Amino acid sequence: MSENIQNVYIRDIETRLKPKPHIVYRVEVNAAVRTWSVWKRYSEFDELNDKLIRLFPSNPPPFEMPTKHYFQSTLGNPVLVEERRRGLEDYLRGILFHKDDRWRETDEWKEFLAIPTGRPLDAASMYTSESWLDEYNEVQAKAKEIRSLLNKRETHIAHNEVQLSHNYNLQAKKNLTLLGTRVTQLETGLKGLAEGSGKDGKIMSEGELRRRHDMLTELKEEKDTLTKLVLATRTDISKAATPASSMDRAALFKQPVRPSMNKGIVGNGNNNGIPSKVTSATPSSRRVFGNSRVTMPAETEQTRGLDNEGLIKLQKQTMEDQDQHVEQFSAILSRHKHIGLAIGQELDYQNQLLNELDGDLDRTSDKLRLTTRKMNSIK
Repeated sequence: MSENIQNVYIRDIETRLKPKPHIVYRVEVNAAVRTWSVWKRYSEFDELNDKLIRLFPSNPPPFEMPTKHYFQSTLGNPVLVEERRRGLEDYLRGILFHKDDRWRETDEWKEFLAIPTGRPLDAASMYTSESWLDEYNEVQAKAKEIRSLLNKRETHIAHNEVQLSHNYNLQAKKNLTLLGTRVTQLETGLKGLAEGSGKDGKIMSEGELRRRHDMLTELKEEKDTLTKLVLATRTDISKAATPASSMDRAALFKQPVRPSMNKGIVGNGNNNGIPSKVTSATPSSRRVFGNSRVTMPAETEQTRGLDNEGLIKLQKQTMEDQDQHVEQFSAILSRHKHIGLAIGQELDYQNQLLNELDGDLDRTSDKLRLTTRKMNSIK
């Protein structure tokens, strides 16, 4: 099943010096669930147009190609370059949005836009020497984009903005998956170019092959580094949540220490109730904590030796510690709430992808039924 193309744009232009100075156009292809780009020269547009005219001589494409400038070069002339860019974009969009889909169903159109057709692609033979470099530059730009997303993620983590950091991390992971696939294709394509099985059929020189191997090695190392950085997010979030998650609930909601009553005179079972003096470490004041009619709690090491003013300070400090623990626990709950919202967002996105896939399957089923009816009518 081929991709359902939604739109095409020509976003950028670039001047290249090899094999001789020329201009290339970046064609951005927007499908139902993904977007990719291909770089094309004007001559490749012209070649596509000639192929479509040969296939359908009575039905040429709905828009004409921008004319060639025989007496004036587009190089160094921004006005002519922009005029040609708009003309080429109108040419592609005219074919894409026309009610007649005969041009869009051709292999020439799908190959020009690099539309996946559901058939396994032989990466070893899909590149020329120049297109391999184009793909390498795009993959390198994708790696820089992932690193930028990770930097933004770290900024939001530092500000405790969990949902925003999760969104940037999610984008980085999606781009990283695509990056890994494209790096693998580049590696396979380079092997094909080394053996002369690429599109141009030329065998690459040993020096150039070694240079590109070094470029690819650097790109793979960057991919591995980005993978570690993306996976490190889970550890960072876990570390951020550990102080609260591992904290004992009793510690979070710990009640203030309730000092026990100290009578100043204690009874000794061995002296038949005759009172004896308490050691100097024990306060002599009659402090009663709580209801004196119930069993009094024992004096603690913290309260023993404190006067009334010291007990009040201890009580205030304990209450402040409790308030701080409760605030920490509230912040943790807020982070978990944002994480839950982010998970909900991700589920909505996955549902959208499933709905688009379901629509593609329905359209394909309709086309199969129509084709079956036509075949039955022919029989």
